[in-house]
Amino acid sequence: MSDTKTSKLPLLLIFLTVFIDLIGFGIVIPLMPLFAEKYGADGLTIGLLLASYSLMQFLFTPFWGRLSDNIGRRPVLLISLAASAIGYLIWGLSTSLEMLFVSRMVAGFGNANLAVAQAYIADITTPENRAKGMGLVGAAFGLGFVVGPAIGGLCTHFGMGLNTVGYVAAAFSLIDLVLTAWRLPEPENRTQAGHERFRLDPGFYTRTLTDRKLALPLAIFFFSTFAFSNMETTLVLLTERYFKFDIAQQSWMFLYIGFIIVLVQGGLIGRLSKKYGEAQLVSVGTVLVAIGLLLTPATQNLGVLAIALALLSVGSGINNPSNQSILSKLADPSNVGGVMGVGQSVSTLGRILGPLVGGVLFDRYGASCPYIVAAACMGIAFVLSLKLPKSVLKPVLLPEQPLDKAEPNGVL
Repeated sequence: MSDTKTSKLPLLLIFLTVFIDLIGFGIVIPLMPLFAEKYGADGLTIGLLLASYSLMQFLFTPFWGRLSDNIGRRPVLLISLAASAIGYLIWGLSTSLEMLFVSRMVAGFGNANLAVAQAYIADITTPENRAKGMGLVGAAFGLGFVVGPAIGGLCTHFGMGLNTVGYVAAAFSLIDLVLTAWRLPEPENRTQAGHERFRLDPGFYTRTLTDRKLALPLAIFFFSTFAFSNMETTLVLLTERYFKFDIAQQSWMFLYIGFIIVLVQGGLIGRLSKKYGEAQLVSVGTVLVAIGLLLTPATQNLGVLAIALALLSVGSGINNPSNQSILSKLADPSNVGGVMGVGQSVSTLGRILGPLVGGVLFDRYGASCPYIVAAACMGIAFVLSLKLPKSVLKPVLLPEQPLDKAEPNGVL
């Protein structure tokens, strides 16, 4: 086997790891609120259920990264994939709300292996082709989110119950576990990339968050993620109430959203950024998301809902990567990896708080309230985007910063 083929196989397997992780996640996302309602969960409880997954990822991503630096990438990936499979298996066995919580927390613990996947790519690529390798992670993120809901829809279409879908998700994790154990080698030269962004002292976070040029894109990250997570939590409940969607229809709806986002990020964002500039794309994206959020609960017409979700998806697809690129360019070249790590932490905080607030608003103030609040957040993000610099020089990528481009442009 040639060196070229040898180098491509690990990249393909890492792609599959992230892809299958997101398939398992995407399968259950459209079904989760309905499954939780089956056991008497209200909006707040559903929000807590969704937030528990992100919270576990927030807490354990640094743990997996550091552990992989010490004992190796391959064993940590195997352990985390086994944990993911166990989490989805618990979903399949669930007979209570408590078991659903355990399932999501265990799956979140296992799927917090993104830093390990990124570190593996950093180990086997050169600085010159590292960005391309990291781009595979973003592509796997988006494709997994598209394919997962479609598989969930097919499962329910063919009469599989809510519990059975958990077994299907567990099977995907087990397939990935077997492929990784069988074919993924340990990198010959392991770096400290698994935890370098988590070595940041509290002072670095404070300096980054209070830096005026960095605070703008970081705040936009938070408000955008918060708004999207707010919507994501309540969309199934809203369409069940307004349109009487069944589980299969919910899954196809998420497939529709994910497909548009992947289409925008995969085929349009590069050309649009060259033509209009990233700051302008952030502004346009925030406005489109805000309009989509306001339209979503405004009518019970399916055509209007499709337009609203399309606007929301296109806006998110151009806003997030453009804002991420601006953040990386505004950061000092020697600290790009750390600044992007802070950005990921801010984004994760939005994914934790968004479901909680959305669930409470849905329960107490009606189906439209979460979308109005989310649209207001995007309005704030739009105002902030007007202050972004129109032109930013691209920083020099340093070999010791292998994760500069590591954040995937996913929708989770």
